[in-house]
Amino acid sequence: MRSFPGSFTRVSIIRRAAALALSAVSLAAVPGHAATIAGSKPGAQMVSAANIQSVVDYVASKGDMTTRSTDADGKPLVTEAGNHYNISFYDCSDAKDQCQTLQFIACYAGYAQGNVTKTNDLMKNYVSVKAYIDTNNNVCIAEPVATGKGGISYEAMDIVFNAFLWFRQNADAQFK
Repeated sequence: MRSFPGSFTRVSIIRRAAALALSAVSLAAVPGHAATIAGSKPGAQMVSAANIQSVVDYVASKGDMTTRSTDADGKPLVTEAGNHYNISFYDCSDAKDQCQTLQFIACYAGYAQGNVTKTNDLMKNYVSVKAYIDTNNNVCIAEPVATGKGGISYEAMDIVFNAFLWFRQNADAQFK
């Protein structure tokens, strides 16, 4: 089994991220607890798809600069300045704000082995990230994050973001 850099295996990172995201969604439904999740420190910074600036601030804390815009449906879209990835927003209100889910997306061109079989094989081995071939025949990886309206802590977001970065930084090994 491959492991991520650091002390967690890929599976433990995915399990921890899923448990923390589920905790965030569950607690967001309880009055008075929407801004905290189990295990987060009081006053900890939160990331919420309902607060786009909190997402921008989070990725800025990782050293990534972004631009904000909207997608073809009018939902928020955050693009990393180097065009290495986008952040799309889902489960939004009718006004296209107050979203509850975000998704990191990175697509790659020029992978001769980036075919449906190789992409499906990737999905058999990794349960957190999604992989697909887009309409331009690019290999894409996507990492969804359910934040609910109340959000998740930076600590919980780090688990998901680090897994996404690992896939993004190791795309060559996956598709060549």
